[in-house]
Amino acid sequence: MSFTDILGQEKATAYLQTLVQTGRVPGALLFYGPAGVGKAKTALEFAKALNCLDPQARQTGNACGVCASCKAINQHTHPDVVFADFLYQARLEVKKDFSSSGYEEELEKELAKQQHINISTVRAVTAKSQQKAVGSGWKVLIIDAAQSMQGAAANALLKFIEEPPAKTVWILITSKRTAMLRTILSRCQPLAFAPLSRENVEKILQNNQLETDNPSLCAAYSAGSVAGALKANTALTLLQEAGLGENGCTPQGPAAAAAAISRTLTAARQEVQAVLDVLLMNVHAGWLQSTDETSQHRFVQALKQLENYKRSLVRNVSPALILETALMSLDGLPLSIFNTEN
Repeated sequence: MSFTDILGQEKATAYLQTLVQTGRVPGALLFYGPAGVGKAKTALEFAKALNCLDPQARQTGNACGVCASCKAINQHTHPDVVFADFLYQARLEVKKDFSSSGYEEELEKELAKQQHINISTVRAVTAKSQQKAVGSGWKVLIIDAAQSMQGAAANALLKFIEEPPAKTVWILITSKRTAMLRTILSRCQPLAFAPLSRENVEKILQNNQLETDNPSLCAAYSAGSVAGALKANTALTLLQEAGLGENGCTPQGPAAAAAAISRTLTAARQEVQAVLDVLLMNVHAGWLQSTDETSQHRFVQALKQLENYKRSLVRNVSPALILETALMSLDGLPLSIFNTEN
């Protein structure tokens, strides 16, 4: 992959290519924008470009993708590049060697618990930032889901991003810029990432062979995000389970869909939220297209109900009950969930 393979973020990648060409790289960058639009891939591509061993590629602001440095970054084994996300953090928590019996199972359980980038992870990354570089390129320290750092973790990072050593760059990635400490934001050069077009989402799904039953339909419900498209795929599968048609579900459909969601609470909430998001988009489209007052009123009432169900998800209400009730409430409402023209 190169910067040209990152679809829909031409403005951001052009800026980063200029930084590579000039060598005038800020000590800390903030990549912000919706989840699933290429921020993490761009950060790794930037790390590759800064450390590429091919001088001709670097002159164009790109990476060759085939040298030892590029390959190591692709494999997350480069000694001067750290990508700290929830998987990285889970690996720090699981003390066993990766080849030990039961390691993968323990890692999966630990990964399911991750909600915040914690202070021990920040300290592990900041310690690496102070070590002497192994190669002659740049030390690149990337923290994904940076908005999840709470007070102590964020404060532990502050002095390191304010004055990093020479040829060291921090990249913080966030989908919720407003949730971050102002002191962190003030020390970072912001770089915006835009929502993707429906066409680009569909291309990414197809090019990366991501598992979706209908890439075009998932892209339509993606809200400009590959992550959104994958969530939509899960939602559409559940709605098919419910036998949802143009006038509601089959008689046993809501119960069947509720029975099909995950057994773990966190996953079940995410799946039901994805269903509600797809329903909201479709009901809103129906409201826009309705021509008579009675029909518009029904769509408005449905929108209000669905918003109430979304709020109930964060309260201690059963996701299965919310899903079943939400689907039953749409009985008789003309919907076109599986129409790719939405």
